[in-house]
Amino acid sequence: MKFTFTSLLVSAAAMSLVLTAPYANAQGTLTKSDVEAIVKKVIQDNPELILNSVKEYQMKQQAAMLSKASQNIVAMQGDLKNNPNSPSAGNPNGDVTVVEFFDYHCHYCKQFYPALAKLMDEDKNVRIVFKEFPILSEDSALAAMAALAVYSIDKSKYFAFHTELMKSSGAFTMDMLEAKAKEVGIDPDAFKKAMANPDLNKEIDHNKELAQSIGISGTPGIIVGTELIPGAVEYDALKAKVAAARQAAKEKRS
Repeated sequence: MKFTFTSLLVSAAAMSLVLTAPYANAQGTLTKSDVEAIVKKVIQDNPELILNSVKEYQMKQQAAMLSKASQNIVAMQGDLKNNPNSPSAGNPNGDVTVVEFFDYHCHYCKQFYPALAKLMDEDKNVRIVFKEFPILSEDSALAAMAALAVYSIDKSKYFAFHTELMKSSGAFTMDMLEAKAKEVGIDPDAFKKAMANPDLNKEIDHNKELAQSIGISGTPGIIVGTELIPGAVEYDALKAKVAAARQAAKEKRS
């Protein structure tokens, strides 16, 4: 905000050329009080200057953040796309990988899920990597552990379990998660045993560190190619991002 106000002050000073007369002293110069009065009048007469300045500053900050994130994504491609502990779905040899950092209690993640599912259904050359990133509540972490437990038992059952949790509402409990795991074909005893594996927490902690390194602080954090999309998007926007990443990769190969 300091930068914003400074920009406003500069603008106000420029405008003061047309406002000097009412505030100039006998020597024809402006004092500090004169300038403050001019700035106050400019703000009162043109309140949109502050709004526009704030918007411009936020846009610059966002652009800088996304640019830095893209550089970090390039540097961390292996961990993002090829970590064997991260569940994946779609075409394992797909030419475009979409990575999602998510929380099972995140409303926007649930909102984004249909777009992701539709993409997998319609684009048979895309791969999805799921990064369990529980940051909203303690039972979010329990749900994330349960999903990773299912993945450790039977990788082919992960997406079905993920879908069940994305469509669920309310708190996650062990009984509920065990029942959901059983619904998708996971043996209850195997599930309980897998849930006790300390490596599940280690993987979640690793995802949190990875997210921080990239610049992801909320959910969903979506990566398409080397671009970070900070928040849920509709299907058409997601499809366009995938097409752009596919074209960029094609141009890079040629």
